[in-house]
Amino acid sequence: MKIEKDGEKILKDFSKTLESIPDLEETHYIVDNVNLTRSDKVEAQNSEKILKNARTDKDGKVLVKKAEWIN
Repeated sequence: MKIEKDGEKILKDFSKTLESIPDLEETHYIVDNVNLTRSDKVEAQNSEKILKNARTDKDGKVLVKKAEWIN
């Protein structure tokens, strides 16, 4: 069948292509920056800026949704 012959040709061509690829050491990552860490530091926070978009009641208390797992 034509499909079988085409499949065999594709595999043969692919095998030839693989033969031309040089053997190299295995690599798992493209870049060397693996498992990088940063220093843990506290930055100044502006609570007014954070709460600016929060929903509040008439007394200025923040309104939040009650957790669904609590009765």
